[in-house]
Amino acid sequence: MIEQKQSVTLISNQKPVQLRIERLAIHHRMKILEAVKSNGSKFYLFFYKDDFITGKSIEVKPESLIEKAFQQGIVLNAPHPLITKFLDPQTIVLKSTKHVLQSIQRKYSPQEVVLIFSYFESFLQKEKIIHLQKKYFYEYRRNGQLRLAFKILMIALYADSTSKWAQDLSNQLDFQKVKSMYEWGGQELQAADSLYAEIATYEDLVSGTPYLASLYKRDGRRIEHAALSLHHYLVSPHDENEKKLPSLDIPLTNHERALLLWNMYSEAPHIPALRKRVFESLIDLNKNTEAINLLLSRQDEISERECEQLLKVFESPQTHLDEIELPLLQNCLCIEENRRHLPLLLQTLVPKLLERYEIDFVFEWLKPLYEDNKELPILTTIQTMAEIHDDPDKQFQLGKLYHKLRQYNEAIKCFDWEMEMHPTDPTPVQWLTKVYREMGKIEESDAYMSIYTQMQRVSN
Repeated sequence: MIEQKQSVTLISNQKPVQLRIERLAIHHRMKILEAVKSNGSKFYLFFYKDDFITGKSIEVKPESLIEKAFQQGIVLNAPHPLITKFLDPQTIVLKSTKHVLQSIQRKYSPQEVVLIFSYFESFLQKEKIIHLQKKYFYEYRRNGQLRLAFKILMIALYADSTSKWAQDLSNQLDFQKVKSMYEWGGQELQAADSLYAEIATYEDLVSGTPYLASLYKRDGRRIEHAALSLHHYLVSPHDENEKKLPSLDIPLTNHERALLLWNMYSEAPHIPALRKRVFESLIDLNKNTEAINLLLSRQDEISERECEQLLKVFESPQTHLDEIELPLLQNCLCIEENRRHLPLLLQTLVPKLLERYEIDFVFEWLKPLYEDNKELPILTTIQTMAEIHDDPDKQFQLGKLYHKLRQYNEAIKCFDWEMEMHPTDPTPVQWLTKVYREMGKIEESDAYMSIYTQMQRVSN
């Protein structure tokens, strides 16, 4: 329903390239942005925490960390306000792979460098990644830094559990004491190797949310913290009718908040609280017909607030009834709890229906409402109009009813017919004067007023 698009500008060889964003995966300390170039090919942008690393147009290899990130990580589908906040400003300068390696080696620890390059296996030769892993491992081991050396092994095994050199070395007697700490996990591992502890927590995001939430909050990782809160809300149990929406530390405009609600609803339409809130969000996005169809799909009671908004939507010239699911609307109006809203809703809706459909169709569509709502004047009016519609002797009465419902063009047809059938009767001319004036067509109104005045003189 949401046609809005998100994009990012990439500066490559001093030339701007526009990319359409599709989704963002948050996986451990990595963020991977999946985008599409103008030729339809996929392009991936890699970030470590909030720092841009590199970007490549690639085919993602099966069972790679990129694939794993979009399968097991926290995924935000575009358009998403958190993607907008993360990419501010939305222009990124692409650097060469050689420059990237030099840059991240200066900025990050060897363990972090190994993790980052493990995500490049879809476009970097596997031998180069393994060479980097071995380089850091043996430097630590030669210096007697066994704990730091084992950290490299654990990242290598995480990236590729079949890595024979990493398996063989991790089983050596020198590493058994530190290895047991990784097998047990818990607070001891979190204190000794926070990066790997973060990786391990992603194996079960639901139970690991409290630890990750405290970690992200402590480190000021606001995008991760907000995305985790949203993810936890969407996947955790939601038996209650009014599940409280998560509060985010990131300021959002009304438009961004509306877009966020719609995005959440798209992923979890079964959550009652979202079904109610997203109706308002779609109206804020000026998605009137989508808002109505969403509200109707619930097939339950309409609140007073929703009724007020529904009336505004029906009155809006931007609302097109041919895009609304009329069977759903009919069923919703027939729900007993919604009978109290019928007088206001039908008073606004019926004229809108008459603008689009013939009177016979409108009458048939309203029929299910007649039995329990015979006292409603609007229903009586439509029934009368349907009965006299084809009666040439009732066109004057029909014209007045069309006028009552603000269907001026149809009223004019009826009064024109009556004027032809009774050329000496000034009454239909008087009504034509009135209708054209109410339509703002003063010239036509004055013309019929002249005819009416002349007919009055003749009759006198």
